[in-house]
Amino acid sequence: MEAHQLTFTLPPTPVAVPTARRQVREAIAAWPTVTTASEAIQTAELVVSELVTNAVRYAGHQAISVAVQFCAATLRVEVSDASRTLPKPALPDEDSEGGRGLFLVGVLADRSGTAPTDSGKCCWAEIDMAAPPPAGAAAALSLPTQRSCT
Repeated sequence: MEAHQLTFTLPPTPVAVPTARRQVREAIAAWPTVTTASEAIQTAELVVSELVTNAVRYAGHQAISVAVQFCAATLRVEVSDASRTLPKPALPDEDSEGGRGLFLVGVLADRSGTAPTDSGKCCWAEIDMAAPPPAGAAAALSLPTQRSCT
């Protein structure tokens, strides 16, 4: 089973969002064992955008770290920042212009969560990139819902 990994650091500024999206899109396209289904790639881009946007908004002036791993048909995205406050996904008022990021991540990703780290926190999401199994087929692999971020 082939695994792929990408890590990079971004400044805590709005330019980090499109930069992260582009780097993840290019990495997925370059990894030969990753599906290139446009829906899966778009989902990965949106999840990265939302996680990095939250880090930019709440992390202060410290750099943001992004780690992307692909293994066993699952893409895992981790965004770490220096804030020690763990976010709580919530659906904001319908008139609110923001506050939907983690809610969207929770809907789009197959698994997601947050974890404290020595230097702040990590928000993560996992996206199953393989084509859906045939009707009635059992899933071949089940990843744990809790992992510690690095």
